[in-house]
Amino acid sequence: MTPPPTSADRPPRRRQWFAFLREKAIEAYYLVEDVVPRPAHGNAWLRLFRLPNLLTVPGDVLAGFLLAPAASSAPGSRFLLALPAGLLLYAAGLALNDLFDYAEDLRDRPDRPLPSGAIARETAAAVALVFIWIAGFFAAFGGALAVVVPLVFCVVVYNVGLKRHAVLGPLFMGACRAGNLLLGAAAANGVWFAAPGPWLGALVLGLYVAGVTRLARNETAPDAKFPPERIGRLLGLLIPLQALLGIAAIHRFPANLLALALLPLAPLRRRLAQRYPPS
Repeated sequence: MTPPPTSADRPPRRRQWFAFLREKAIEAYYLVEDVVPRPAHGNAWLRLFRLPNLLTVPGDVLAGFLLAPAASSAPGSRFLLALPAGLLLYAAGLALNDLFDYAEDLRDRPDRPLPSGAIARETAAAVALVFIWIAGFFAAFGGALAVVVPLVFCVVVYNVGLKRHAVLGPLFMGACRAGNLLLGAAAANGVWFAAPGPWLGALVLGLYVAGVTRLARNETAPDAKFPPERIGRLLGLLIPLQALLGIAAIHRFPANLLALALLPLAPLRRRLAQRYPPS
């Protein structure tokens, strides 16, 4: 007759719980995989949104947040709302850019996601509109609705037609990035507009982006002095510039040192740019 198992023969209770949780996690994984299909053109979306350039957006918001006066109540949560708002607006602008450049891309860059057919134009337009709506929602709860409304206006007007203008096009592009910085400032303090720091930072950032945009107007020409590779490197310098603007906010010491956390994004952006063209 087999003797009953003793406590020494039983597996530890912790091991039983681990095995149970592991089994349930595996079941949940396959359940989600069956219900939510994987995107068929994931790389195409990353190319549409120019993944390397998305890494230059958090620095806009962080620099504005640091350049603003002393933060209001719950500044961390407001910053965490302004950050995705800035990213979503930037991504929406990139989708709109390719939508309105469809004919030109069909001729000069047929491998881009829209002319190649990897992403339908209707889908890209719908995603851009949803991103703008969600960004407005985040900005409203982050206290930055007064900034996001003119920012959306600049993004739309630039892509609809002003991008073709030799002077107004680069200026509006610079205004879009400057607005992203002011988005972070509005999240930090409700009276940010009375301080010179955010405005000076927005001016520096906006002029730099406007200059790069002006140089990129003929980037696809065979004899272009600034081909896409050089424009991509100039865009990469945005990250050190944003870090410098953030560190310049000495009135927020030691919080201004958080801007140094942006610097690791620069080498990561260069590596991603080898796979996803940033321009």
